[in-house]
Amino acid sequence: MATTSPDEKIMIPHLRKLLREHRALNRLIDTTKSPGAREELKAMKRLRLRLKDKIAALQRHYYGRSFAS
Repeated sequence: MATTSPDEKIMIPHLRKLLREHRALNRLIDTTKSPGAREELKAMKRLRLRLKDKIAALQRHYYGRSFAS
């Protein structure tokens, strides 16, 4: 049975929070259709990409591979 380190006990809830934020942002981007929200959409997409990069980095660090797609 594998034991989790203190770092992992902190990281796992943080990773789950980042995944929830990424999914919520993804849904918001998909549902935003207003032509006037072009700059806002660009900012949301940049944030979504930063979240994805953080998620992938954490997964690589703790699990040796990335699960984010």
